[in-house]
Amino acid sequence: MEETVNLDVAAARVALGTASPEETAALVGSVYDSEVEGSSGQRTIPLPTAEQAAWVLLELHLAAIAHGRVGPEEGLGLVIDEVFRPAGLAQQSGPRLGDSHDIERLVELQDEYDDMRRYERRTQTADRRHEQVDAQVILAAKEWMVRNATYRVS
Repeated sequence: MEETVNLDVAAARVALGTASPEETAALVGSVYDSEVEGSSGQRTIPLPTAEQAAWVLLELHLAAIAHGRVGPEEGLGLVIDEVFRPAGLAQQSGPRLGDSHDIERLVELQDEYDDMRRYERRTQTADRRHEQVDAQVILAAKEWMVRNATYRVS
């Protein structure tokens, strides 16, 4: 069964340079184009700005964490690798990393995962904080959704 590509998500990823070849191909011939008017004279929709793309992808990934469709550590990794870094959110931050997009708590929790991985490599034992940090990530994702999402999570 072939999965349908969400064109809004694909356009956001293209705008941030993180799109898969399948997503890029799906946009070719779609209503999205980097110009307002295509070469054929057909009206098209411009790609989102990096700012718009960041919000679209944050909602996608944080909703997936909040609803349990992706694990907290994996989902937070996607937030950092697919949104935070490519959109340059560190440069947009004020006193706390991620505060420009209300993800400062999630950035802090990503640091916790990094600390746990270093501890586990150094000691060759599992870090007991993992369950607690996972729960905090899920809670932070749900709280972000309540404050920022275009639809609400229960």
